Amino acid sequence: MLYLTDDLGLLPFFLPLGIIGFYRYLWYFIKVLAWIIYVPIQPKTNPTYTASEDVTIVVPTIDAGEEFKIAARSWLACNPKEIIIITETKMREPLQALADEVDPSKIKILTVSKANKRLQMVAGVNATKTEILVFADDDAIWKPTMLDYILACFEDLKMGGVGTCQTVHAVDPNGHQTLWEVLAGFRLTVRNIEIAASTHIDGGVCCLSGRTAAYRTLILKDPAFQFGFQNDLWLGKYPLNSGDDKFLTRWMVSHGWNTYIQVCPEAELYSTFKNNWRFFFNPFTLLSGPVLVILFAIKQTSRAGPTNTPLPIWNVILSYVGWLLITRGLKLLPHFWKRPQDLIHLPAWLLFNYYFAIMKLYALFTLHKVGWGTRAGVGTTLAADIEKESKEISNTRREGHVEINIPVTAELNEKQSG
Repeated sequence: MLYLTDDLGLLPFFLPLGIIGFYRYLWYFIKVLAWIIYVPIQPKTNPTYTASEDVTIVVPTIDAGEEFKIAARSWLACNPKEIIIITETKMREPLQALADEVDPSKIKILTVSKANKRLQMVAGVNATKTEILVFADDDAIWKPTMLDYILACFEDLKMGGVGTCQTVHAVDPNGHQTLWEVLAGFRLTVRNIEIAASTHIDGGVCCLSGRTAAYRTLILKDPAFQFGFQNDLWLGKYPLNSGDDKFLTRWMVSHGWNTYIQVCPEAELYSTFKNNWRFFFNPFTLLSGPVLVILFAIKQTSRAGPTNTPLPIWNVILSYVGWLLITRGLKLLPHFWKRPQDLIHLPAWLLFNYYFAIMKLYALFTLHKVGWGTRAGVGTTLAADIEKESKEISNTRREGHVEINIPVTAELNEKQSG
């Protein structure tokens, strides 16, 4: 191939990409090695923190359904001291009904005036009385050992935040996974390898996923944190209500707290995925490949000669597709070791990588559009503005209440004196 590209004058285009590809796969194998060596922190026999005394689970939501009951029962199996659900006012009754079906003694429902994830999270933080707080999505399903392995990390007094690994939980009761769930499983496999490797190599954490992450409560009750968290702006003017987990991770790192991710079966949470395609990938390296292959196919025909007979177009295309399937498949070997039946979905994974690369480019140019990704129309207002508006309305109502009650009180006094 190097001979052909050099003969066609395309070596300057392909050689840099080849070096980049070598670099990327070298680092991937280093990550796999680090993932293999990685060892999670084990719980102590006599731990400093126990779930029943030191853990509150905070769950911001607005439309929890039947999956909430499954998730809530899995949380209760870990024996936390309390579970706080924060929703908007109009959703209090439906969520209270769900909570009553599960365990009303341990599940408390709180409300905010308007749905906004960051505002709801802060409300949950301020209602927490335990030393450790765990944020969880309303459909995150835990194993009974989850909290024991999370709390093991907090034996380090400098530990500020702890994350977990994830796997796919099939929506089908029989365990059959749809194509979308298999693709999600592929993505989670790659992510689990990367976070375990980075944690082992230098303790670095790209993001403590908001699916389930634990923090020391005192950090999140800091007024400076809450102000920054609720006044986060993109380019100084667009409310940044998405990316709450990334803000939390950045805060831990920038303020000198340690972070850790437990990647082991005991700390593995089950994620449910809807039948859609909401995944993102690196667009530039993905899209440059087919562009250069097309360029090679065109150039080799126009520059054909006695020493460089052009390859048939089908040969070029099949070689390229075969190379992609092999290289992408290598990254998913740990997944295929657990679920070999998913191998048939590898071509679909390849196709959707390219489709999502285009979506990633779209996202790059629409960074000013922010919100709660899985809740349409929610999260477009700055959390601090909602809180301020709520206080103003509350004060207005209180003042109006006083003005109305004054004459009534005077009238009663006249009747009593009469």
